Amino acid sequence: MQRPKTEILDVFFDESGKRKNKPNLMGALSVPRQLYLSEPFQLLSQRLRDGELKLHWTEYTGYEKLKADISEVINIVSRYNHLLKFFVINYDYSAIANKSDFAKYIAEEMIYTKFPERIIYGLLRRYGRNVFIEANLRIEDSTEYQSFKLHERLKDQLNVQSLYRGERFIVNESHLVPKGQEIGVELVDILLGMTRTIILNQSSDTKGSSSKNNLIVELLRNTAFFSLLKNIRCFEWEDTKDLTEVSFGDYLQLFLANHHNPFYR
Repeated sequence: MQRPKTEILDVFFDESGKRKNKPNLMGALSVPRQLYLSEPFQLLSQRLRDGELKLHWTEYTGYEKLKADISEVINIVSRYNHLLKFFVINYDYSAIANKSDFAKYIAEEMIYTKFPERIIYGLLRRYGRNVFIEANLRIEDSTEYQSFKLHERLKDQLNVQSLYRGERFIVNESHLVPKGQEIGVELVDILLGMTRTIILNQSSDTKGSSSKNNLIVELLRNTAFFSLLKNIRCFEWEDTKDLTEVSFGDYLQLFLANHHNPFYR
């Protein structure tokens, strides 16, 4: 029997909107290893480490240097939108906030282990019988992830899932990485921030919301970036046993309907 061709994926994970800051989002981005090792991606990572690039979506309120950095990165990465996969879970933390202390502890563990597992599993499964996927996980370092040993548990849980369900993937490595070291992790942070802004679809009545809305609209004129966002796989959870997939394209359409004047000018 011929051995399936092995392909390597780098997978990056982060979250946006913790606790009371709805919507609560977790997301993961998969990038083929050959692409991630290419000059454009490696140069962006090096510029991050050198402090040349600053990519903080939550802090963006119109500062020109930050706008230029975010725009540059998005426009570079969007060239490869057909090679990227981005999955998001939008969960409702308030659905578990009033439970008993024990139930809340279990819920916290579920949020910080089960949801990341579901997202990444979705990125790695069903590649076909002639391909075997080897994955390397990179997760932004945080206190919550350290306390749950998320990187270790994800590797073990995903490999068990792969074996149990007869999937053709294995997680080789899984690491927590500090902020400002890997462009893949920073991309998840930016994309989640933009995803959250689009879902919230707020009016531009403050400097912060106006700056964020206008930058997204400006970037969406790039058809490659529009395609990247429209193809986000978005799932929602609200105290139920199943995740429900929703069309992120619908969120995007509603956002543009509210901000159509700058988009079509």
